[in-house]
Amino acid sequence: MLQLKNVSKSFGDVQAVANLSLEIQEREIFVLLGPTGAGKTTTLKIAAGLIKPDGGQVFIDDKDVTESPPAFRDISFVFEGYNLFHIYNVYDNIAFALRSKLMQVDEAEIDSRVRAFSKELHIEHLLDRPTGTLSGGETQRVALARALVRKASLNLFDEPLSNLDLKLREELRVEFKELHKKYHSTIFYVTHDHDSAVSVADRIGIIYEGVLHQIDTPENLIENPNHITVATLINYPTINIIDCALENHSLLINHQKSLLELTSPQLDKIRSQTSEKKFQVGLKLKSVKLGKAKDNLNFSGKLLHTEYQGYNKVVNIDYEGMPIRLITNEVVQMDYGEQIDFNFSTKDIFLFSKSNGMRIL
Repeated sequence: MLQLKNVSKSFGDVQAVANLSLEIQEREIFVLLGPTGAGKTTTLKIAAGLIKPDGGQVFIDDKDVTESPPAFRDISFVFEGYNLFHIYNVYDNIAFALRSKLMQVDEAEIDSRVRAFSKELHIEHLLDRPTGTLSGGETQRVALARALVRKASLNLFDEPLSNLDLKLREELRVEFKELHKKYHSTIFYVTHDHDSAVSVADRIGIIYEGVLHQIDTPENLIENPNHITVATLINYPTINIIDCALENHSLLINHQKSLLELTSPQLDKIRSQTSEKKFQVGLKLKSVKLGKAKDNLNFSGKLLHTEYQGYNKVVNIDYEGMPIRLITNEVVQMDYGEQIDFNFSTKDIFLFSKSNGMRIL
């Protein structure tokens, strides 16, 4: 469906996208996830033809469209700011693209599509309203209807839910998936929002500072990140990161406190990949447990504070001057500075290179 091959783009001295390649399959929802400034929107606009790449090629349905203007790419685009036309009412906004000379859709078909998608998105009662009177959620629904009503081969979404409150984001994520299942559209969706990404995506690409690090299903990215950036961005709350140094068979904190004794196979695997001595251990919050466990690694630290997140609590611990966080639904009745025990299994540890962030174990 969509292929980007070795695409690059710079703005002055800033490399927005660096030699990026990806392929989006027909009828899938592909999400590009990364923080602000990572290169997400630039990549999306290159796919749309709104930005010309400095190098590389763009293919849609195996056709090279690198030099083709947006109107000839059979795409729809939902901008982060929605970009509704305030001189038109809701009906005419949704119908706008269908009335272009390029599409040549008759008025009966336009009316049928506008009313059908308005009903799907629960905005049929707003069709006569000026867009300036709409709430944030209503505006988002109109923007989605305007994009989907075209029935384009490829739908591009730039942070489509970022301006909405939590409740509306949750509602629209559900509706988004339902619409995708019904109409089997192909969607390229970029966002910085972890929850939106993992809830709607078939596959996710992790991008940071213009570099695409890994593409996989949400589950596989969480369980098998290939880089510390991937592990940090795909997990929420973000993972614990512990600096350590390899000395003999031990990973040491502050060159004195043993975090982990490595087995010979683990040590051989590390030495086969690098001669480095400095590493970073990554540990998901759900992998850290309160108390002591017989078959796990056991530690004691000082309680800092507890954050409440719905039914769960994030417990913040000071261990040897390093912050350790864990997530639990247990009751924690302790005061600041009290000793608190925690444990985790060696199998839950990710080991990353300190120099380049690549996964070692």
